[in-house]
Order: sequence, then structure tokens, then C-alpha cells
Amino acid sequence: MPFDPQVSAFIDKVNAFAAPAGSDIQTIRDAYNHSRAQLSPQRPTGLTITEITLAGRPARRYRPADPHGEALFFHGGGYNLGNLDSHDTICAELAARAGCTLTAFDYRLAPEHQFPAAHDDALAAASALSQSGPVVLIGDSAGANLAAATAIALRGTARISGQVLIYPELGGQALALPSYTEKADAPLLSAADVKQLRADAGLSDTDPRATPLLEDDLTGVAPCIAFAAAEDPLRDDATAFADKLRAAGVTASAIIEPGLPHAYLVARHSTDRARDAFTAIVKALAGFAGDR
Repeated sequence: MPFDPQVSAFIDKVNAFAAPAGSDIQTIRDAYNHSRAQLSPQRPTGLTITEITLAGRPARRYRPADPHGEALFFHGGGYNLGNLDSHDTICAELAARAGCTLTAFDYRLAPEHQFPAAHDDALAAASALSQSGPVVLIGDSAGANLAAATAIALRGTARISGQVLIYPELGGQALALPSYTEKADAPLLSAADVKQLRADAGLSDTDPRATPLLEDDLTGVAPCIAFAAAEDPLRDDATAFADKLRAAGVTASAIIEPGLPHAYLVARHSTDRARDAFTAIVKALAGFAGDR
């Protein structure tokens, strides 16, 4: 794998926090949350942070001093991990650096809540938040799946001003995209992991709500910038989705970050490559938020 020493050290740190094989879901969640707490920096200053309820679910709102635009963030974690705290500093930095108000949303998790629970939660949250004006949808991994599916559901309504998808899981494994073979054994997320996580969440490989790459008609979907890690089985989901959007007349692009694995958001303060990738994500978010 073409990882520089900084990225290799990050991968080792993440693996050191992993729960033992065969652990129950709560143990896995505790290990995941602990790793994110240990690997995260302090929140940036200058934000007003408020705990709210959105569409009947917990949410956290990050507001800079002079915000421009509104964003809704769906966290990653393979549909069964993550919460408002696991992605807290990521969301705070996105809001502060992009200069927009960002709301992080706590959707229901699998396996307790099977598909389409998380999808329904995400759509309800976006529908509620966008009542006062269009929002940018942003998410990483499983959260990017929810963002893309929500953008499709709300196409043509002018409620979504853009999509920022970070190493999105969009169902490309069902389409046998090359990256699932070429990067099958990538660190931090393998192709086998993707298959198991989707199965645990009850995601359908034939329902476009769970597999946005299957959606035939993407006309009128909000513009999109999709970011992917080159060393990730999900790599080709980003490019395939951008291609389909452009074919439907939607402004879309995909950016493949070389030398990075899945979950590189967590490495944004420990590796130069991830720092630069995060800066590109901030720029994309600020651009869509400024179009509000």
C-alpha cells in the first residue's frame, strides 16, 4: 500500500483501539467512540454550539459568528456505529472553517433499527431543516449514503443546495465496481467489511434508497462533489455516482485522494495528506453553502 509514514502511523493507532474480534455491538461501539475521542483535537473556538431536537431525534447545531448558509451532517460508522460525539470536532471544524451553520444529526442505528430507519430519519431531518431555506447535505461513508439518498428523494424541490459526499458507500459492491476487488483488503475498511455492514443494517442491493447508484433518473438532483480515498474499496462509488449525475445533466465531480485510507477525516491533524484533503472538503462545503 502506498502509505507515507504519517498515514501508516495513523492506521496503526486506529487499529490499536479496535475491539477484539467477535465482540458484541456495544463493545464495538465503545471502542469506536473511545478511539475517536483519543484521536480528536479540541473544538475550535468562536462557535455557538446548541443541543437541539430535529425531526424527533437528537441533533447538535454549530454556529459561527457570521454564518453563511446551512448544512446538515450525517455521520459515518457503517450504519451501526457513531453518534454526535464521535464526529463532534469534525463538525465543529467544518462549521468554523466553512463559515456556515452546521447541524449534526443522530439517526437511528443498526442492527437495532433496520433499513429504512436511518434513511427515513435522514429524509425527515432534511425536510424539516430546509423549511427555512436550502441546505447542503454532507456526510462520510454511511452518512454519505444517507446524504445522497436524501438528495435524490428531494430532487427538484430546491431544498438542497449541494451534496458533499466523503468516501461514500453507495452500493457499488452490488455493481462489482473494480475497487471492491482492487482494494478488497485495504486497511480500516475491507470489501468483506462493507458486505457485512450492509447486511447487518438490512440494506437492499436492489432498492435505490439503500443503493443510490441504482437510481435510474437523477435529473434535478442537487450538485455534488464526492471525495474518495484511493486506498479504499469504496473508491469507485464516488466516481460512478458523479458520472451518473453528470449524465443526467447535474453538476458533479469526484476527487480521489491518493495515499489515503478510509476514515481519513480522523487523520486531518496528524497527516499532511489528510489535512490537505480536509481543506478541499471545507472549500466544497463553503462553496455550496455560499450559494444558499
